[in-house]
Amino acid sequence: MHISRSRSLGLASALAVLALGGAAAIPAHAADATLKIEAPDSVAVDPSSTAPDHGSGSTAVQLHLTLSDHPAPAMGRVTVDLAPLQGIASVMPQSGCTIAGQVLTCDTQTMYDGKLDLRYYLYGPAAAREAGSSAVLHTTAVFDGRTATADTKVTLGGSNLTVKEVDTNRGLKPGDTWTPDLAVTNKGQLPASQLYFTFTGGMDLSFVPHFSNCEYGTSADGAVVICTVHSEVAAGETVHLDPIGFKVDSTAYYAYEDVRVTATAPAKDGWLGGYTFTPGPTGGPRLTVGKPETQGAPNGVIDFDRNNAAALAAVVPNTADFSVEGGWAPDQGSGLGELTVGIADNGPASIFWRSGSYPAIIRVTVPKAVKILNGSQPACRLNQQNQDPAVTVWDCTTNPYIRSGQHYWSFFTLDLDHNAGLSAKVTLPSIGEDGQDSGMPWDPDKSNNEVVVPLGTTTNTTRPTVPGGSASPGTPTPSSSASGSPAATPSTSPSTGATASPSTSASTPAVGGGLASTGADGLGTTATAGGAAILLGGGVLALANRRRKRGAHE
Repeated sequence: MHISRSRSLGLASALAVLALGGAAAIPAHAADATLKIEAPDSVAVDPSSTAPDHGSGSTAVQLHLTLSDHPAPAMGRVTVDLAPLQGIASVMPQSGCTIAGQVLTCDTQTMYDGKLDLRYYLYGPAAAREAGSSAVLHTTAVFDGRTATADTKVTLGGSNLTVKEVDTNRGLKPGDTWTPDLAVTNKGQLPASQLYFTFTGGMDLSFVPHFSNCEYGTSADGAVVICTVHSEVAAGETVHLDPIGFKVDSTAYYAYEDVRVTATAPAKDGWLGGYTFTPGPTGGPRLTVGKPETQGAPNGVIDFDRNNAAALAAVVPNTADFSVEGGWAPDQGSGLGELTVGIADNGPASIFWRSGSYPAIIRVTVPKAVKILNGSQPACRLNQQNQDPAVTVWDCTTNPYIRSGQHYWSFFTLDLDHNAGLSAKVTLPSIGEDGQDSGMPWDPDKSNNEVVVPLGTTTNTTRPTVPGGSASPGTPTPSSSASGSPAATPSTSPSTGATASPSTSASTPAVGGGLASTGADGLGTTATAGGAAILLGGGVLALANRRRKRGAHE
């Protein structure tokens, strides 16, 4: 076959481009891939721990492997030399790994996207050496012709700082100071060279004294105190923290403070990253555990971190008058209208349920003839347990922590015949974790926990015949902990109103009218909502302008 010179040059150029393209397609890992093993520098093994199971006390060793610049799957193996562990730890591999002789092998492992995680467990040996004995485990990984190694120190024994449980105090009143006995025992095998106490929660309990060896953290969520005590606690020894006064706030009903003790300083990132810390007063008293402090370097003993926290809880004989609120604003040009419902805590106490349930919700019951438009915001849901075919029931959530003086409002856009003589009933159920109504034992006046709002042609500002008593709202300063002690996180920041019906907002009291309220006259409320227009069939509802003029909340 004859090919002209120009065509042959073109073909050669094309082949060259293809060749270059093929070369470019060769993965970079062929020359640049790097294999790494991330393994713990050191771990401790409890001599009394058993093979991995719930509550066994075994120690997990996590290996994280990475192969950079290697997106394609890579095959390889990981081995751990177990010979040094004689008398220090027994080993249980994860599925897919085996132990033969004194070598743990994870064979034919596949690494996807350049990542692989493996884990094995260490627990008490059959014949233990002396507590404090240690050895170094050598881990080797080979993937795609690359090799990486890592060493982990394993020590038999550690410290185990535990805090003695403190009984709930039921003998305190608002304004009292509580000085609980905080006892710490080292139930481990090795001494702890220092103690770090972290106080979090602060729900209606205030950390009163200021020590020079404490740091005081503040944030929008509240306060945290971290105290460092340079005293060694030997294995089996019990020490008692100096008496600390916790003041019971005027808003206390269920008050608590969480206490955690560790052998190493808490990392000031994660949940502590949001706090600004200030050192205690220079030259002030030091918080101690009744024995001399030393300034020696930490001994490096690992703490097992078991049972190292306690909750200081107090049930205070206080009351919180909850009251329900309701208001109706019809749109004269249509069958539409805005129903405003809410709850107020008239104090003096703030109510918090650590379970995460709500001390009270807002329940709205309307006849079936009333249509609720625009669906539901997350705060309000249709009650699926309603068994009465003549009515529709909606439940609006509040918050696990309801502050003294706080209001929660929800708004519904309704479509109905204003001349039909219909009405909405608003109540405040208090449903616990068991599904039963608690009866709100903190509320001395149940007569203001229900209101019936006429849905007629005129704006309803009617109050019930038995209003609640007035009270001065308090100013609690709750805080939250991401370490997981509280089951719920109270919020001190009111949420803004939603822009569609029904919607919910929270507010502190404002002077004004517009609600049929069972609350105290001294805690006036304003029926307000989000400022965005609500679109119905392409038209802009006149209610939107009314909402816009009133604002989101006052």
